[in-house]
Amino acid sequence: MKKSILYLVTIFIINYSYAQEKFEKHYNYAKGNLKESGQIDKGGLPKGEWKYYLENGTLDYIINWTTNCLKEFYTTGELKETHTFNPDTAARIGECITYYKNGKIKTKGIYDENGQLKNIEIFKEGLKQN
Repeated sequence: MKKSILYLVTIFIINYSYAQEKFEKHYNYAKGNLKESGQIDKGGLPKGEWKYYLENGTLDYIINWTTNCLKEFYTTGELKETHTFNPDTAARIGECITYYKNGKIKTKGIYDENGQLKNIEIFKEGLKQN
């Protein structure tokens, strides 16, 4: 009985591991540098967090396809912008924050469900200006 249970647990772990590897995707530029990576669902659509790179290998942006949240980075690696988006239209929705390279907030904007800017706040070195 113990052998049967151990055997079933082992098969489950192997199958689970294979399923996880099976849906991992990586795409490369012609020169071989990583272009994007993440997981896809059974239908071939992206799911969860995907990382997108510039041709020189620098992280460009990250999209979480579960939450529709995008994080964009400066070429030097600092966070540049965060926002959520409508996956059907790619329009920004909700709060959008841009940052200076030093990490302090530059602007905060609020977008409606149609992607129209409703409100914007300007910051100078992290201090609200208006």
